[in-house]
Amino acid sequence: MNTVHLSFKAFDCHELLCHAVAQEAGMYAEKSLSVRLLDSTFTPDEALPEKTFHAACGAALANFLAGKKRNVVFVACDRPMFWLYSRPGMDALADLERARVASFPDAAPPTRFLRKLLSDEGVTPDLLPCRDDVARLGLLRSGSVDAAMLSSLYLPHELESRGLQMLAFVGEKLRMPSTGLAVSGELFDEDPDLVAAMVEVFQQAMKLIFDDDQLLCKVLVETFAMPEQGLKQTLQTVRECYNPLGLSDAILLQTAVDGMARSLGLNSRPAGDLYEFKFIKSDH
Repeated sequence: MNTVHLSFKAFDCHELLCHAVAQEAGMYAEKSLSVRLLDSTFTPDEALPEKTFHAACGAALANFLAGKKRNVVFVACDRPMFWLYSRPGMDALADLERARVASFPDAAPPTRFLRKLLSDEGVTPDLLPCRDDVARLGLLRSGSVDAAMLSSLYLPHELESRGLQMLAFVGEKLRMPSTGLAVSGELFDEDPDLVAAMVEVFQQAMKLIFDDDQLLCKVLVETFAMPEQGLKQTLQTVRECYNPLGLSDAILLQTAVDGMARSLGLNSRPAGDLYEFKFIKSDH
């Protein structure tokens, strides 16, 4: 059995749905793989185990632009699963001028997504870094902030039932590979068979995400604690965000790289140096 690690930044269906479906369906065992999850939020990449795959592709892009060798080999989502919600009375992004918005920590890619979205709309609210969705939602519901950016821990139909107003879906406004499989350049070059095996598993899992309602519902409820009420809407949201092909087109990829480079104040690079989909099989 070949043991590998899969690192994540958030334990949610945005980052880890393909993994959870693969685990539930026994796909790793079929490939003689044992996959251990690890939270890499506070661990530098150089301190991670040698055979580590990364679910957070936005972080891989930032590292790539900083000069590190990275490859994204599978795109699970290129519609980032983040939504901006507001308190009653704020009905448009323009209403956020000089408002208080609960956001992610400054260094996290979702904050860069949010800054880009707000900059495109010409508004400059006060962004308040918060540790997680629970804190952000708590601040919004208590009236301590005017708006909050939330991830897939809480999906739109659930929050709208609580009376919150959705101002924007980030994945509609900003297309970029946000989750999937990323690897170091060293792992990509030195163990292509392992990389190919993980990509094949994720391709098979993606097919089940779109084809198997029963399995998908079980994973969403048991692994990610999604409420059973409203599961039909949950499936619809997930399938609208997830990418059945496992890859993105060249224009989208280069636009994502250029946009992230501008937000970081770095020089852009060719998207083809980061995104490499040669392991994806066209017959899946």
